Amino acid sequence: MTTYASCSDILRGAAEILRPPRRIPVADAVENNMAVYGNGERWTRARAPYMVQPMNALSNRQLEGVIFVGPSRSGKSAAMVEGFIYYAVTCDPGDFHVIHMTQATAQHYSRTRIDNLNHASPAMKERLSPFSNDDNVYAKRYRNGMNLTIGWPSITQLSSFDFRYVALTDYDRYPDDVGHEGDVFTPARKRTQTYMSAGRVMVESSPGKVIADAKWQPRNDHDAPPCGGIFALYNQGTRHRWYWPCPHCRDYFTAAPNPEGFVVIDGHAHLICPRCGTAIAPEHKPALNAAGVWLADGQTIAADGAISGAAPISTLDSYWLTGPAAAYQTWDSLLQRWQQAFITLERTGDEKPMQALITTDFGTAYRPRNLNITRDGRLIANRAEAFEKRTVPDGGRYLTAAVDVQKERFVVQVMAWGVGNERWLVDRYNLRWSRRLGSNGEPEPVDPARQIQDWAILLDQVACKPYPLASDPTRGLIPIVVAVDSGGKAGVTERAYDFWKYARRQGLGHRIMLIKGDSKNTGPRIRKTFPDNTDRPDRKANAAGEVPVWILNTLILKDSLAADLERTQVGPGYIHFPDWLGPWFFDELAAETRLADKWENLSNDHNEAFDLCVYNHAAMLSVHGDGIHWERPPAWADPNRSAVGIALLGDGEPAPQPPQPASKPSPPPRRAAPFERWDL
Repeated sequence: MTTYASCSDILRGAAEILRPPRRIPVADAVENNMAVYGNGERWTRARAPYMVQPMNALSNRQLEGVIFVGPSRSGKSAAMVEGFIYYAVTCDPGDFHVIHMTQATAQHYSRTRIDNLNHASPAMKERLSPFSNDDNVYAKRYRNGMNLTIGWPSITQLSSFDFRYVALTDYDRYPDDVGHEGDVFTPARKRTQTYMSAGRVMVESSPGKVIADAKWQPRNDHDAPPCGGIFALYNQGTRHRWYWPCPHCRDYFTAAPNPEGFVVIDGHAHLICPRCGTAIAPEHKPALNAAGVWLADGQTIAADGAISGAAPISTLDSYWLTGPAAAYQTWDSLLQRWQQAFITLERTGDEKPMQALITTDFGTAYRPRNLNITRDGRLIANRAEAFEKRTVPDGGRYLTAAVDVQKERFVVQVMAWGVGNERWLVDRYNLRWSRRLGSNGEPEPVDPARQIQDWAILLDQVACKPYPLASDPTRGLIPIVVAVDSGGKAGVTERAYDFWKYARRQGLGHRIMLIKGDSKNTGPRIRKTFPDNTDRPDRKANAAGEVPVWILNTLILKDSLAADLERTQVGPGYIHFPDWLGPWFFDELAAETRLADKWENLSNDHNEAFDLCVYNHAAMLSVHGDGIHWERPPAWADPNRSAVGIALLGDGEPAPQPPQPASKPSPPPRRAAPFERWDL
């Protein structure tokens, strides 16, 4: 049986379509009417007064767009996205498109925030279309004819339809290039231009890009760093900042202190007024926000609140709020998280927690510690020390070795590690000659990419090479881990995998660590993987899930190394270099330059020393050397050890040979690899 709409339903729908726009400020329409969460809690300006002016700018027909940069827990999404949607549906309808970071986040946002907004806000609920096919995950339709769509960065979505309103949320997490046509903002703004002065685009995000220019310095408090993303849009606009009046001196100051702008008094974080130097207690924060004002670039404010100066002429109204003003986070939590991130940075060299804190919690751009630092190798050479060549110095508890695979040589570097990761360079040498003989009876150069048997020299000449102790030359250490580069020239990866299988048959597989750099530098410092190429006919390397390969986040590891190279005080983290190394070695240490998101060898000089220090660091991490309890160290790091990792040396005694296979050999691999059986 067909069901027909009643006359009242038809009249109600027609009345909604014919209802004229309500020309009221956005914040007035939203306040006490829009439910922020599904529990029915209403949005009020008293909680986040700094959102009122940016929200009201959304209905300003002299503007093309509104840009809001702010930290997490500031309420920016509820005000600038849901508030914007609420205003459009209830006051000034028009097709609305929301762009989220990915399809998954768009789906989650629709099912949680948008559905809560539609059903917990009475004015939204009564305008929602009664037809079930008008309410799905990515599209909502209302009785007034307005369509709300939720999408993600896609050139298809941004080139096919026109929208009166477009909201870009978490903008700095979008790809930098969408469909090879540049950023998302440009096509989004074009989608709204059909509606002329009625069209509007809104962009909100916490900063996500890092500062790329080491020499940049702000001209004033309104100058954002040239790091792209939302800050690039902010700099194109009016550049508003949020100002507070000091409760003591009454002068206004920008609510943007860095962590050094706080002091702890009675266990709580207090803000230091940059004008009078007085500590402001955390209980003053709500009053500070209530009395705060937005000032555009070029405007000033007197102690009595009088504003002078003119804002820049722009079709973009831009605002930048920082973490100390955020309504939903306390100064105590900010300072505590900063302390935790600082400890992590100092202990591990990992900048990610600090970067996340500065960008998402403080709402400003992060400047990498080693940005565009070009070290002078001579300065490092000047502090080289006189200790015995190829000898484990006092303080060295265990050894690691690293191998860089070059075209016609293996480059080897050996490090001794002590308490607190204090370390000494023990040896550096090249392996150039193989055991293969040419037609003249002389050894052939090693060819790592093509000659699998050449890799065998890494066992007896690296993994089992002993180094005498300075305190007792009759005793010595051998490396507990050898990190071997498994990438580079075509053929090297395949040979490296076969080498590890050979080392496993010799009982040394646990001491050979194949490594590869992470192309995206998004993971932890190191992670263990087991490549399986059985279903990848395009891959030449033979791997069926039995060969462990450690993936290195080289950005983190190189940042940590660069920080350690800057240490001048002997102790934990300090790196000792011997004076028998030539200037070439220290030039290699200084060959790479830190850019915004990577290290790069700009001059294409030799950089083996720098890379090998990183590989040795990874080898140390693989045995959890950074977590050793030095009062109860493992046997291989115990100075009173008996036989573990020790080679007893006599006068003229040759280096020990690789041990024989274990009594219980490892099971054979699932698939035989080329050159599996070596004729050695």
